[in-house]
Amino acid sequence: MNKKILIIIIAVVLLLVVVVGAVVVFFMMNSDKEEPIVYYEYLLDEEYSNLADSDSAKIVKYQVTIEYTNEELLEQLDINKTKIRNNIDEIMRSTLSEDIAKVNGKQRLRDRIRNMVIDVLESDEDTISNIYIQPFVVQG
Repeated sequence: MNKKILIIIIAVVLLLVVVVGAVVVFFMMNSDKEEPIVYYEYLLDEEYSNLADSDSAKIVKYQVTIEYTNEELLEQLDINKTKIRNNIDEIMRSTLSEDIAKVNGKQRLRDRIRNMVIDVLESDEDTISNIYIQPFVVQG
């Protein structure tokens, strides 16, 4: 009788090990699936600004959209909206029209604005995913 009980106990333990192992493998396989990234957009007002060109009065008309991935950032964007708009204006006023016209000039401008937004919000490059400028018109 002792042999029968010992065999039953060993069989139950082995069955539990197999079941627990299968559950662990199942959860590990399903936990590898990443959640899709959701992008949010924060549209600033259309603005006008002077460019840094000293030889002629060049004005730029633009509207910036901040793309971000953390929905909770909306409140911080609202709180810092005036500061962000002011800093964008300062970036525009320190930019030459010839710098914008260069290859990737507009991209470098977008990168400067993105880095400034990251600094103001004390955020990171994953959260502030992109900056869009539409429309973007230089006159003068």
